[in-house]
Amino acid sequence: MGPLRHSLHVRHIVSITIVAAAIGLSAVAAGLAGWLPETRTNQAPDTAAALRDIESLITRAIKANVTPGLGVAIVRDSHIVYVKGFGVTDQQSRRAVNSDTQFYIASTSKTFTALAGAILAERKAIDLDWPLSRALPGVVMHPKVSADDITLRELLTHGHGISPNGPIPFRTAYSGEFTNDLLLDLLRVHGPAPGGKTFAYSNFGYNLFGLVLDHHFKQGWKQVLHEEIFEPLEMASTTALRSKTDPARLAQPHELGPDGPELVAYAKQDANMQAAGGHITTASDLARYLVAEMNGGRVAGHQVLPEAAIRETHRQQIGQDRNYGSFRRFGAGLGWDLATYDGNTVLQRFGGFQGFHSHLSFMPEPRIGVVVLANGGGASSGVADLISTYAYDRLLNKPTSDLEARWKDFISAIDRGRAAIVQDRATRRARPQTTPLPLQAYAGTYVSPILGRMEWTLVDGTLRARMGIAECGVEIYNGALHQLRVTLTGSGSVVTFEVPPGATQPTGLRFMNEPFTRERQPGD
Repeated sequence: MGPLRHSLHVRHIVSITIVAAAIGLSAVAAGLAGWLPETRTNQAPDTAAALRDIESLITRAIKANVTPGLGVAIVRDSHIVYVKGFGVTDQQSRRAVNSDTQFYIASTSKTFTALAGAILAERKAIDLDWPLSRALPGVVMHPKVSADDITLRELLTHGHGISPNGPIPFRTAYSGEFTNDLLLDLLRVHGPAPGGKTFAYSNFGYNLFGLVLDHHFKQGWKQVLHEEIFEPLEMASTTALRSKTDPARLAQPHELGPDGPELVAYAKQDANMQAAGGHITTASDLARYLVAEMNGGRVAGHQVLPEAAIRETHRQQIGQDRNYGSFRRFGAGLGWDLATYDGNTVLQRFGGFQGFHSHLSFMPEPRIGVVVLANGGGASSGVADLISTYAYDRLLNKPTSDLEARWKDFISAIDRGRAAIVQDRATRRARPQTTPLPLQAYAGTYVSPILGRMEWTLVDGTLRARMGIAECGVEIYNGALHQLRVTLTGSGSVVTFEVPPGATQPTGLRFMNEPFTRERQPGD
């Protein structure tokens, strides 16, 4: 197809000082110089007081030493009423976070991908009710999965009925070792989901939808999202290419440790930024995005995105029944979870990946939205939950008398998490770090036609494992059984080497329930 047509592009709107500065809060306006959607320079006293209280809680959360940094934004009606950074991008440099610090947002990207799909469908460039057999002509699925019976809409609502257990989510989110042709070939190993076409959250449907966009639009899914969403909204700091970012602006990933956040590897590069979780962005950019989402695509008096497409993504299209923190999720639209909090409907899409957590949510009726970006990993989800729910309570003038009890519960959970980490590390240290073969014998390249190549090297007397972009140190799990522990997906997994009796080196290994064969090297 030819170049995609753009929605009305808002340009050259005069820069406005954000409201937080007007009420005495040191909100950072850098990066918002292009435009701010109808930003207020004055605010009612009750809103100003609410924002001061919210900032006090955010500051308290940073001092709790769970996450090094936070980017927070609040939107009300068609106005960005608050945006600010807290803490530091990483523990070493101590560089301050501001409103334009870039965070990896993981699955929050799904709202972008789904919205692009809805915009293209509104334009008749695609049809969300196409079956896969129409969207990807000639596609070959697992024998028990029919490409005629699965629609693009079902990919975006997690109701497609295909099991995500298999190579596609691993290759796209972690190793980055794939081509589109390879992914299409690997569809044959993804069988039916146990629950059929009931809601079952995963990356898989969005991975497959990315392949559909790549097939129909020569510029590929990353550029499609840029042209359809980020460029019209002037989200200049939002990108699916880490290579295009300034390292000085990047928040670095951390996970909870016994004494505070600990720096971990930045496990995302261009190759494993994928349609289910593939963007780096800022609190400022997401605030702009929320203005458009909450106002039917209108920003600063202009219809920037098509209202019908926005509304279609918000409409409940499938049911679900699960809790996430303080929110009760009852359904899903396109890219959005539909939830309730204290009687109000909330649209939300959170994201989590090694070292990062993102929170994007809004209430359609009172039209209040919250962004929380953190570089503290999984423990940050509790921080985001506290900040977002308190922000909703204060801005809606609801009672907040339970805050101290909730804070106490949060700190208790963090303390239990730290204690569990101490215990886990002690358990791992106590394992005998010996193997029947010398460590050098396990080094080599092992290949699976399903999961790809795994390279084991001995560096300064320690084994390391790599699969494409994913790389980690190795521990002995059960040496007597030739079992080693890796963290290629951010958490621990056991690799079992196959060593025939009397052999001096393994002939293969098993990882993620898949067999790998050792490549023969000269001299083997």
